[in-house]
Amino acid sequence: MTETKMITKQVIAMGMPFSVKVVIAADRSFQIMPTVQKVTQYLQHIDQVFSPFRATSLVCQFQRGELAATDFTAEFQEVYGLAIRAQTVTEGAFNPFFKGLFDPTGLVKGWAIQTAFTRYLRPLLTNEALVAAAINGAGDLQTGVAAMTSFRWQVGVEDPGDRRQVLAAFQLGNGAMATSGTSQHGEHIVRQDATRTLQQATIIARNLITADIWATAAIELGPTAFYRITAGQLQSVLVDQTDQVMGEAGQSC
Repeated sequence: MTETKMITKQVIAMGMPFSVKVVIAADRSFQIMPTVQKVTQYLQHIDQVFSPFRATSLVCQFQRGELAATDFTAEFQEVYGLAIRAQTVTEGAFNPFFKGLFDPTGLVKGWAIQTAFTRYLRPLLTNEALVAAAINGAGDLQTGVAAMTSFRWQVGVEDPGDRRQVLAAFQLGNGAMATSGTSQHGEHIVRQDATRTLQQATIIARNLITADIWATAAIELGPTAFYRITAGQLQSVLVDQTDQVMGEAGQSC
């Protein structure tokens, strides 16, 4: 494989750091900052529109009954539609109305990362200098590789009990990974699984929207219902409250 080098730049948006990464041929150069600036502006824009903590956001306006369906922007309509479909396919495990008001926070970050990647990074992979590209936000990531390369992103699933340990490792080409759990943020997911079987769920999928939705849904459902609904179509690493690791192979990425 051609010798490569990685360039990483950090973006701050939505109250968290995001990493924009490109891998280029070692003998080439690439100006990443124009792309980083576009990603930064886009993610900050999404925070303005979808933050449940900003009184002026469209989400808060909708919650207050100030935003009619006829006033939906294309972005808001897309996210609203995704949230409703997610509620259906997960049999209610992903619930954008879990607080009694519409709150799509559970998918907005994944959707924003995937959209930013598709809009600003994927087109760069036709550039002869670029081998691969990725955006990572708080452990949720969308990756891509150039058509003729054998490069693969090496990603790992952390042990929720010891962040220095890796429970599983994957190679991603054009794929995504999302993790949901309670070890870092406490019990913040409303569960159908009253036994609270799982403390962490990681999903590998083709796109981050799918991975993000099902990572949240898996925690709420518990392993039995999760495996029944997904029927082996997703790669998953589930960690129960006794630190037992469960995995299921799905489509490769």
